[in-house]
Amino acid sequence: MGVPIYVYVIFTLIFAAMVFWMLKRVKSNREKLIDENKPAIAGDDMISGSNKDDGQYDEPSLDDLEQMEKLLEDEAESQGINY
Repeated sequence: MGVPIYVYVIFTLIFAAMVFWMLKRVKSNREKLIDENKPAIAGDDMISGSNKDDGQYDEPSLDDLEQMEKLLEDEAESQGINY
């Protein structure tokens, strides 16, 4: 009195289904990992945010101009140039 053959067939089918499921899962996990860790290509990423005032940098203010003038004078003086 041994184990009936249909028990072996059922266990073999269950084993084959588990192997199929595991291989499918491994493939999807591998694709997901590759997709998440692919190198970034310039222009493909979405960067959010913007300037609050786009015209802020069009024209320098008087304070900025005076500061640039002072920096240029100091630099010219350190190089021995009369400015």
